[in-house]
Amino acid sequence: MTSYEPLNEPLPVQTAAGEGSQTSTRSGTRSSVALILGATVVSGLSGYLVTWRVFTASGAAGYAVFSVFWSALFLVVGVLFGVQQEATRAVAQADRESAAVQPGARRSSIWLFAAVLAVVVLAVVLVSALLWAPPSLGPDNAGLSVFVAVGAAFNCLVAAGSGVMAGSGMWRQLAGVVALDGVLRVAFVLLTLAVTTQPWALALAVILPFPLALAVVFLTAPRELVRRAVVPERMRGLAANTLRTMIAGSATAVLINGFPLILSFFASPSGHRALGSLVLAVTLTRAPILVPLMALSSFLVSQFARAPHGAIRLVTRLSVLIAAVVAVLCLCAWLFGVPVIRAVFGSQFDLDAATLTALVASSGMIGILCVTGSAVLARNLHGGYAIGWVAASVVTIVLLFLPLPLEGRAALALAAGPAVGIAVHLWWLRPRATGDAEPSAATGEERA
Repeated sequence: MTSYEPLNEPLPVQTAAGEGSQTSTRSGTRSSVALILGATVVSGLSGYLVTWRVFTASGAAGYAVFSVFWSALFLVVGVLFGVQQEATRAVAQADRESAAVQPGARRSSIWLFAAVLAVVVLAVVLVSALLWAPPSLGPDNAGLSVFVAVGAAFNCLVAAGSGVMAGSGMWRQLAGVVALDGVLRVAFVLLTLAVTTQPWALALAVILPFPLALAVVFLTAPRELVRRAVVPERMRGLAANTLRTMIAGSATAVLINGFPLILSFFASPSGHRALGSLVLAVTLTRAPILVPLMALSSFLVSQFARAPHGAIRLVTRLSVLIAAVVAVLCLCAWLFGVPVIRAVFGSQFDLDAATLTALVASSGMIGILCVTGSAVLARNLHGGYAIGWVAASVVTIVLLFLPLPLEGRAALALAAGPAVGIAVHLWWLRPRATGDAEPSAATGEERA
């Protein structure tokens, strides 16, 4: 990564310009995907390294505390992912419809909106921590909730900035944020572990990359990032749309980022070692599918928004691809998963091959849900997007109350919940009664 100058290559709108234009479009799309996936690989490997090093340095019980903090932080980050999705949609749609915008139309800055939201999030997390921090983190570690609040506030700006970059096609900048965030986090955690295993020190190491990565990337193209963040929407309308995507983000976070935190409420008080093994398994089995999909989700929203007539075909192709990859991963998990994890993380890992394979299979369902959700949101159907994710999370949590071992409940819940969400999204993507097989992105809910 030597420069972050804008590529100015958002996914081009298909035109009748001929074969040369189509070839250029495909080339630009491939390069954009390669940039984001490359950064995601760096970020994913960094996350694996953090997980491995904290687990081996702190043990299963110590890792359980760290994982609950991590889960709480990224539960809020997952909620705020709705900010990134809405910023992506708003910027991409503003770019596509720029010629139709009246000169005197009201405009809003996504950066200003994110700054106000950061203050609100900081206050909400700090106040709510009085309820959730002691039972989940334990009385001795409840103070980690302060780091959750500060990290979440910083992430408001990261989410908004990432959405601006994705919506305007500044893929180098977006890749820079993703990669640099991961690299800085693993560096800070490794440096911290060389000195101490104190939870507060690890928490500080985890949240510092949020502002640092964004600041470094922002300085490479400040004028462009500020200009692109101004969209022809009222602040009130932007807030309403963001609220709907954040509701969906809350449900997304329950299924992905915050699931270890949810599991901690269902684990027995003396089961920290078992919980640590299960959380480690959930993290490892989902990452190969969900890390690249979550990184590419804003890319997919941009793709679906700019070429709405190919949405159903793209959803089908991606779903088949995910299913094929998951089938291979399930076979690998069944044959080699447990011995490989024990060789890398130590003999404290205590989970059988059947549970590990079931967790891998469930990751495929969540992956397909990410794809269908991006397609629904790109059509400006914020309500349908939220309903699908909320339905998935509600079913997942309800199934955790079944009288089964925690490992079995987790695998079943993570598969059945997303299946319901996928069905809801596909219903919203169905052809309209008017006969339009692929309605445009502007149909559905009106822009505020």
